[in-house]
Amino acid sequence: MAGSTSSLQSALLNRAWIQWIALGVDAVGERDDAVVDPEALIALTAELGDADARLRDVSTDWCVAYGRYVNGSRLKQVTHELRTPPAAIGEYVATVVAAGGPSWPMATRPRAEYATRGKARLDSAVAPPLLRIRLRAAFGVNARADILAALLAAPVIGLSVADLARTTRFTKPNVASAVDALVLAGLLDVRMVGNERRLTLTRADEILPGLRPPIVQPDWVSRFGVALEVLRFTGRGGMSPTVRAIEARRLVEGLQTRIQSEGLPMPSLAAFGDHFSGAFDRWVVELVDSLRSPSRA
Repeated sequence: MAGSTSSLQSALLNRAWIQWIALGVDAVGERDDAVVDPEALIALTAELGDADARLRDVSTDWCVAYGRYVNGSRLKQVTHELRTPPAAIGEYVATVVAAGGPSWPMATRPRAEYATRGKARLDSAVAPPLLRIRLRAAFGVNARADILAALLAAPVIGLSVADLARTTRFTKPNVASAVDALVLAGLLDVRMVGNERRLTLTRADEILPGLRPPIVQPDWVSRFGVALEVLRFTGRGGMSPTVRAIEARRLVEGLQTRIQSEGLPMPSLAAFGDHFSGAFDRWVVELVDSLRSPSRA
């Protein structure tokens, strides 16, 4: 169990590092090629902060300098979905605020030992991993930018307002209002399918220079959510083999929709009783490998 916990935590920390580097944190290492979800990354980093104080500090530097491109309302929704401990996200957000960054919801008490390292630099948001930052810089830090990002990865049949609300993690009324504005601006086309509107980009190649679909965007809220739930489980102790097998199956069954929607490896549910513990442990190794493998935009 300790080995699984350590490997999974290490894989999540590594993914967090390469995503922060992609966003502009000045550190030595590879950068993620996939589109980064800033709110999901902040929630992940806040929860894992005690395991890597340097990551926590340099990411805080970035948030102080460029947190104006982070949506506070969406951050609150994402942390709720990821079940980020309130103390962890509260301290992280409060530290950003105390250092002169934007004021986001959930702030509690700042981290007393934080001192800026000056390790954040963002001269351009044109690179693919910064798609959300680029769209927010152009269209505002609101649902409109994230809707455009979602539609750049959408199937040709488009997405409904409900689809967009699930994908972007904004409320349906917020998405509906933003869609109306984008339709009025001529950026979206609407066609009725039954009693729902299906939305597509009017001219995807004209949104911003060089920006055209398809742009693959992993759902990092779902991916991090699966990994964090497993990490929390593997860190638990005091369970008998039988209880552990039962609880592990219950965990996997609860995560099954997210696992399958993101194409993550799935453990064999054909194993029953105590035998499921072995299947679960083998699956955790596969999950670690999937987090460490390159993700392409």
